[in-house]
Amino acid sequence: MSKRKKGPWYTIYREVLPSLDAHEGKDSINLLIQQLAGAYQYEPKVLARMIRAGRFLDRLLGPLPTEEVRGGYAHIEYIQRLHELNAQEAESLVGMAVAKKVTLEHLQGIIDRYSENLAQSDASKRSKARSLITEHDRETTLALSQCGAGFFGFEAGTIIRVEHSDLLGQFFMVKDKQGVPRVAIFGRLGDTSRKAIKAAAELLKLAKNARSYLEQVWFIFPASSTLAHELAFLATEEKLFRTWLYIATLSDADEPEPPIQEIRGSRHVVSRALLDGADPMAWNGRPLNDARPVISGTLEKITYTFTARAHPTSTLVTDMPEEAFKKLMGEATSVDVTFEAGHVAFVQRQTKT
Repeated sequence: MSKRKKGPWYTIYREVLPSLDAHEGKDSINLLIQQLAGAYQYEPKVLARMIRAGRFLDRLLGPLPTEEVRGGYAHIEYIQRLHELNAQEAESLVGMAVAKKVTLEHLQGIIDRYSENLAQSDASKRSKARSLITEHDRETTLALSQCGAGFFGFEAGTIIRVEHSDLLGQFFMVKDKQGVPRVAIFGRLGDTSRKAIKAAAELLKLAKNARSYLEQVWFIFPASSTLAHELAFLATEEKLFRTWLYIATLSDADEPEPPIQEIRGSRHVVSRALLDGADPMAWNGRPLNDARPVISGTLEKITYTFTARAHPTSTLVTDMPEEAFKKLMGEATSVDVTFEAGHVAFVQRQTKT
């Protein structure tokens, strides 16, 4: 086992926080956490838990003097779980957790009790969800009416509420002054019945579908939505964030102007990586008909490079395999294409004189 650098967990969190806040999203946040973990001789997952606990504690109490935090990060994790069930109870106990005057066993017993008390019938949950969705739709409609098409870059444009579309469902559309559809806007609350990362993946599919027909795609979430963090994370990983895919939240009641706040920075992306201490691209499983231990890995997005060559003719060469290109483009293309060594080259057609 590697020798770990000594030091209270909250002190370590405060030391790495400037590096996290300075992250610009050019590289994976998981890579940054791995580098920081190596510097402190911790496993990345352990450091991620410390950071996640520290962020939650800062949100609840504000930055604390490091010497005052005597409880472990596990104590704060339990308080965070309790906060999701009963915020008032969690806030009444956080001081004891910080001072290490309450045991993890006692906290777990309180969590179990509230989990049982908060069990609701499926019908009640669906009714509450419908009510929340209706309220968010009303607030989104009001905010769009106040902002107008100019918020999306089309001053003389019009916002239309699309009540029915077999392809995209209900959404808002921005048309420019010539009447050309330019922007799709989806108001989303979030699916509380499943993990936010899975809901975000579904929204990303919807965005890509809409992008085939409109120049910009926007999602508008409630002010405190964790789903916004998840979608920002996935969009950044695919280099779509703020290229054509935009994410915004309704303004907080304390700061109502402007009514819609665009997410511009990468702090939301950093926050996402620390929400549950897990890499959403990670996987684990077992080979079929094999009793070997669990194997694991990380999904990596397939990318291809394109290189321009000027001689002897204008050619664009890519490392995309021939079969992948044919599935993507089909056999018929508007440029001359050659397949050499299993790869693709686009050759500029020579004009006849």
